[in-house]
Amino acid sequence: MNIFLTGGTGYIGAHLIKELISNGHKVHALVRNIEKAAPLPKDGLVLFKGDLSDKESIKVAMKGCDQVYHMGGNASIWEKESSRYYTINVDGTRNIMDAALELNVKRVVFTSTAGVLGPSYGGIVTEMKCRNVDYFNEYESSKAMAESLVKSYVTEKNLDAVIVSPTRVFGPVLFGEPASVTLLISKYAKGKWRIIPGDGSKIGNYVFVDDVVKGHILAMENGVKGGTYILGGENHSYNEFFKILREESGLDYRLINTSIGVQLLFAHLNKFFAILRNKKPALTTKWVRRGNYHWEVSPNKAVEKLHLKITPLREGIKRTLNSL
Repeated sequence: MNIFLTGGTGYIGAHLIKELISNGHKVHALVRNIEKAAPLPKDGLVLFKGDLSDKESIKVAMKGCDQVYHMGGNASIWEKESSRYYTINVDGTRNIMDAALELNVKRVVFTSTAGVLGPSYGGIVTEMKCRNVDYFNEYESSKAMAESLVKSYVTEKNLDAVIVSPTRVFGPVLFGEPASVTLLISKYAKGKWRIIPGDGSKIGNYVFVDDVVKGHILAMENGVKGGTYILGGENHSYNEFFKILREESGLDYRLINTSIGVQLLFAHLNKFFAILRNKKPALTTKWVRRGNYHWEVSPNKAVEKLHLKITPLREGIKRTLNSL
């Protein structure tokens, strides 16, 4: 089967390409830079130069494909022009949906983020939870708008589409920028990580990259048209996360608790000096505030309806450390 994919040069996308090819499919990947994508697999992969704003390049790459995985988007920590989040994540998604309709694609799986559903303020987050706090940043709000757009194509234009919403993804790196949790694990293993946000009690949900890939494929095969599925793993506090990381790595570094005030000050300074050097900040105050909430999530719907199997955090960290 021919399958069209965006975001193939991203962290999760590279894993998905590998899995689809190993299952005997031929993948059409839309990429902005052919040279950058050169390390991706050669057999079973066809690269098409283009981007999410170029409708014609999308149609050329998608032609002859039965399925679409739309994983591409702007997940940057910071943009000088915040409108870029919306032109890429919303307008780009519209271009993908329009092409899928025109070319009679059988099904689209759209990759969103569990962050759209908000923190677990008032209860564990499920697909049915109504967000009860404002969006923390333009990435979240643009992905929420993109989700609404996809749902409108399902109800108004009869497009067969499914939404998947990963939580904090981590695992080995095949290609692309490492996910933030993977980067944290790598830095800790190298002795370059020394902080715990707050008192370490804030809970997050951690999902192994292989489970995210399988969740995408299962959503394509078994998802309900118009449905949303959280692709999550286990819930752990920062203290629990670092306890497991210490035990699995055999490294017991002294970590320092940092108050939100210190985190905000660091974010301000980081942004100021990054912009002076014409670089993107590694952290912003919007992301600091986001990290000071609990993000306890239930992946039960994906487990029960899609039959997704969850990799325990300990096993995932062990496999990530081994890959490093």
